[in-house]
Amino acid sequence: MSLHPPSGLDTLAVGEEERGHRNPRRSPRTHEGGLPLLLQSIRSGSSGNCLLLENHETTLLIDAGFSSIRRCRAALEPLLPSVDGVLVSHLHSDHISYSTLRVLEEWGVPVWVCAGEEGTLRRKHFRGRPFDGLDLRTFTRRPVQIGSFTIQPFRVPHYPSYPTFGFDVASPHNGTTRRAVVASDLSDWMGQQSHFHNADVIYIEANHDPELLKLYWNPNSVYHLSNPSCAALLRHALDHSTTPPAAVMLGHLSDDRNSPELARDTVATALAEAGYAHVPIHVAPRDEPSNPLAIA
Repeated sequence: MSLHPPSGLDTLAVGEEERGHRNPRRSPRTHEGGLPLLLQSIRSGSSGNCLLLENHETTLLIDAGFSSIRRCRAALEPLLPSVDGVLVSHLHSDHISYSTLRVLEEWGVPVWVCAGEEGTLRRKHFRGRPFDGLDLRTFTRRPVQIGSFTIQPFRVPHYPSYPTFGFDVASPHNGTTRRAVVASDLSDWMGQQSHFHNADVIYIEANHDPELLKLYWNPNSVYHLSNPSCAALLRHALDHSTTPPAAVMLGHLSDDRNSPELARDTVATALAEAGYAHVPIHVAPRDEPSNPLAIA
């Protein structure tokens, strides 16, 4: 079973590839010698976030926030037989939840959270359930290995009560490396910008438009990256990269204070003014999977 919409696979820097149905353990696109890296948003926004990264031998989810067991199963069961782990950026319910933990425990999928946050996870999301079968692991600021992915977590400013991380994911392929840099929730990028230099694909929050925020005020928006701030980060990253990313995907858009068109136009205009009009800009849909981006 495939997750992507009928429009199919967006292959960047190589020719198009058809996708078939999953077998019980590994999808057809991840055979030995396949594409170096694939990125797909499964859900994005305050109602739930989940991002898929996959190469020829490893399947990783970054975050998995679903509001019910039914919704989690509907979204993830096509993937779960081959998922090597779930890496949690922070403990807000739109990134990890009781319902998701139930499903992950059932399937025996390892879950990585920030070291020291295990107690917070239990208090916030266990609801008194022992979760004796949950394979809970921790990461620090040191690189962590999940399958063939080498992941460098980096701390980002977000909500003060919950340590929040972005991830620099390195995927090996035939003696080379492809890098996906993911930061789905952050309020500011100063001090974090070097992580985005020379990335092959970037998934970054573009949460709100400042003018719409004035009309539909939400105090929690101060913990999220605005469209202009996202554009400024990407322009800085491209200015300091020897080669631009094959693609950028914008995520975690506010339903009331943003739109896909507004986010894309704000970022695309800023990049075009800086000479980067050729960089493809994608927007993660809120409640359905995006087209997968294959980075060759």
